[in-house]
Amino acid sequence: MANIELSKLKILLLYDYFKNQMNAFDQSGTVSISELISYLKEKTGYEFERKSIYSDINKINDFINKTGKVVGSDYWIVSEGKKYRRNQLADEISLDEARLIVDAISTTYFVDTVLCDKIIKMFPTYFDTDYKRRALVSHYEKIDRKKLSWLNNIRSGIDSRSALKIIYGYKLGNELTEKTEKIVSPMALDWENNCYYLIAIDNSDAADLERDRSLSKALRRYRVDRMAQVLYAQKEKYVDYKSEKIREQELKKFIDNSLSAFSSDEAIVVRLTITGRTRKDALKAYGAFASRIRNEIRIDDDTKLDSGILKISVETGKAPTLYTDLFELSTFEGVSIKIDNDEVCREYAEYIKKAAMAAKLESL
Repeated sequence: MANIELSKLKILLLYDYFKNQMNAFDQSGTVSISELISYLKEKTGYEFERKSIYSDINKINDFINKTGKVVGSDYWIVSEGKKYRRNQLADEISLDEARLIVDAISTTYFVDTVLCDKIIKMFPTYFDTDYKRRALVSHYEKIDRKKLSWLNNIRSGIDSRSALKIIYGYKLGNELTEKTEKIVSPMALDWENNCYYLIAIDNSDAADLERDRSLSKALRRYRVDRMAQVLYAQKEKYVDYKSEKIREQELKKFIDNSLSAFSSDEAIVVRLTITGRTRKDALKAYGAFASRIRNEIRIDDDTKLDSGILKISVETGKAPTLYTDLFELSTFEGVSIKIDNDEVCREYAEYIKKAAMAAKLESL
């Protein structure tokens, strides 16, 4: 019989084997007791008895049950004839989720692609040797370590509700110009246009505002890659709403009224009729518009999609990018749009006039 220390190691090795070397999402993935004996001998140099492995599997199942980690079954490790497979754990990500995370990281600027390799090593059963060749093309930009540390400062400021001093500017080529110093109270991070944005209260603009909903007049959005520095402003007061409920409601309203990271003070209802030569033409144009809108788009009852007519309604912010998105609808061949909102039509017409002047079509 193996000594007691080796027996303790055995049960840990078995747990690690089922946890990290077997895939709960592959129903054909099984292992026999003979294979487990060979695995343990390779790791410890000792050949264990079958009945001790049966006993350890039962103990592991008891442990998983008592910790509440098993999903949809009384057992984590289950027998199928002479073989064993395992079920999913409650805190375990799925095969599809793991691969989606790696794809997102590999194609997203501001995140080091080395992280993909770490995740693949953490979940070896999810990624076969050919997976990388099938993955999306990775970005190759060099990650700015300073900016990563500033991003962590922002996260810490949000968590601890501490004021920050940021040096903020405008991008001109690879440089920042027109830089200004701002004291802000960080509220949340948002992701748009393949970049992080800080949503924060501008402390100087909030000086004369009450700590209720009117404080939202000082809410601003700052693009992280336009920051030249992020420091803790320890002597500055953190400005916040008077209640957590108001804070959450106002942040949601601010984000909902944003289009492509441009924020609007108010939300408006825009009704559109998209008419295409065919059903497919209308759907193509609608898809391009819907992908830019954060809020839910309602399909109106009088839509006649089989005739190429799609009528939609959306409550959204009246930001400049709304008119860019409306113009994009008009660029689809064989598609026309009708806007049922007089205020939006008036402003849209002014933008079209500016575009006509740029194209030297003064007659419009």
